[in-house]
Amino acid sequence: MFAFAKWIAASLAVLAILAAQPARAQTQDSVVNFNQADIQTVIDDVSAVTGYTFIVEPSVRGRVTITSQTPLTPAEYFQVFLSTMRVHGYVVVPTASGAYQIVPDQAGARSVSPVNSGIRGDQYATEVIHLQHATSQDALAVLRPIVHAQGSVNAAQGSNVLVVVDLAENMQRIREVVRDLDRDTSVFELVELENASAAEMSVIIQRLNARSGGGDSASANGVTIAPLPSSNTLLIRGSAQAVRAMAALVRRVDVASVSNQGFRVVYLNNADGEMLLPILEEMVGALSEGSPDDRRPTVAHHAPTNSLVINASVDVQREVERVIHQLDVRRPQVLVEGIIVEISDSAARELGVQMMLAGGDDSTTPLAFTRYSTASPDLLALSGALAVPGGTTDDPDSTADALREAALASLLGARGAALGLGGELGNGALFGLVLNAVENDVDSNVLATPSILAMDNEEASFISGQEIPVTTGETLGDNNSNPFRTIEREEVGVKLMVRPQITEGGTVRLYIEQEVSSIAGTVVSDSTDLVTNKRRVTTTVLADNGEIIVLGGLIQQDDDSSHSRVPVLGDLPAIGHLFGSRTRTTRRTNLMIFIRPTIIRDAADMRAVTEGRYDYITGQQRLSHPQGASSLEALVSMMNAATTQPLDLED
Repeated sequence: MFAFAKWIAASLAVLAILAAQPARAQTQDSVVNFNQADIQTVIDDVSAVTGYTFIVEPSVRGRVTITSQTPLTPAEYFQVFLSTMRVHGYVVVPTASGAYQIVPDQAGARSVSPVNSGIRGDQYATEVIHLQHATSQDALAVLRPIVHAQGSVNAAQGSNVLVVVDLAENMQRIREVVRDLDRDTSVFELVELENASAAEMSVIIQRLNARSGGGDSASANGVTIAPLPSSNTLLIRGSAQAVRAMAALVRRVDVASVSNQGFRVVYLNNADGEMLLPILEEMVGALSEGSPDDRRPTVAHHAPTNSLVINASVDVQREVERVIHQLDVRRPQVLVEGIIVEISDSAARELGVQMMLAGGDDSTTPLAFTRYSTASPDLLALSGALAVPGGTTDDPDSTADALREAALASLLGARGAALGLGGELGNGALFGLVLNAVENDVDSNVLATPSILAMDNEEASFISGQEIPVTTGETLGDNNSNPFRTIEREEVGVKLMVRPQITEGGTVRLYIEQEVSSIAGTVVSDSTDLVTNKRRVTTTVLADNGEIIVLGGLIQQDDDSSHSRVPVLGDLPAIGHLFGSRTRTTRRTNLMIFIRPTIIRDAADMRAVTEGRYDYITGQQRLSHPQGASSLEALVSMMNAATTQPLDLED
């Protein structure tokens, strides 16, 4: 009895486990036959065969009849199920979780459906169709009648795109209709003009289109027009009928444009007529050779209006005007920025000892001293001023006064630290000792960024600096009287001269002269002749637009060492430093010159460059001003207000 109860409990547990497992699809084919079966029963059977999960809306009700004579695979059975639901007014919509919703047909089109993905024919899908040639409004008028009653088709705003929601089986037909509709059926035709200019003809047609309310100035009456000035031809594109009508109109206007005038005035927009005149004179001379017309063609330039007056036959006028239109184009400009960086430092060390011993009246050694050219102050000048007493103000040329002036000049020229001692010995002899030590370090970091805007193939220069006087000659009269000196002014500062040439690929060819000069001081301390430092580069380089390249540079180091000493005594160990003077100087220079060209082709490029420089200058002024104001910004605002506000002259 106990064993039977245990068997019953195990069987119930196995059944519970099997009931808890999800339904699995059957692998074998099955014959389907339902006669007025409840729709929920059919859904359960399909779920058992295919393994799919279905979410059924409560309103889904009814009786279903399905009959098959041959076995169906699970995929075929599911397709039959989709068609059966369609017949009864329901659709099966896939969800993101992998399950399927069964809803009424009216709600199927609004349910979530895959976009541009291949699904079964009885399910709703969403298709995004991009049109290349046809307009979305024209396509809407064609597709709306063939879309399912519960589907929809809409045009995306701002783009030539259609969004279609329909059953997958109908989507293929919609694609075929769109493919046949979205074709480029336009034709091209070239109309060569005999009398009128192609550019003028294009302007005339655009004006006609603007007056008729056309939106695009480059198209008129369903056609697109483009002038070809090189061959004086008009290119027309559009439908065959519209192109034929426009070509006929263009030819009629061209025939009516026949001119019997022997001259024509051409106003220039960008080019300088004086520069074009030699080219055009040579051209009309070549065109007139062999011409039956006895009149000699001429071209003249009217400077106040920057226009050219052509006096020639109609054919020559037309040829010359074509050349003028090709040359009268807006030339690009180049902003050239130079960067000059110079980092230099110099270090000098000097150490020397001077000694002096002068004998008295009874001394057998009248004078002994050590003196070096670089030592300062001068021990002899100091000793002389102390040794010679007296000096009167009545005799300014006295020896005592001269020695005192020499001693004072020596003291004023001393640098660094000087230690000295001296005195008089018992026998009247004088002695003195001066120790001089100096160390000098000079560091400099010079950065200059000159910039200049130049027209393509035009030379431009920039200078920022001073003009200093340089003596070129001096003449003295008799007894060194009436001196006469001639000078010249020499420019010192930053100079930049460039001539840019823009190549077809956007590379800039630059002829550059870059110079940086400064005043180094006088030749000697008591001279008025100046010494100038000069760094100059003259070269021709190639650079890409906006690229920083190095033009050249200098890395230099100079080491100077000088040792003056008394023979024999200066070589003695330890005490030899008392009989000598040492000087050591080290100078290092790092100089680099860079350049950056920026091509400016239109007003937008110019505006961007100008705004960048303007914002930088106004920002620097705000930083330095106590209230954060900018005088440049206030001045520009005042100028803008003066040009925009009308003047009230009645007041």
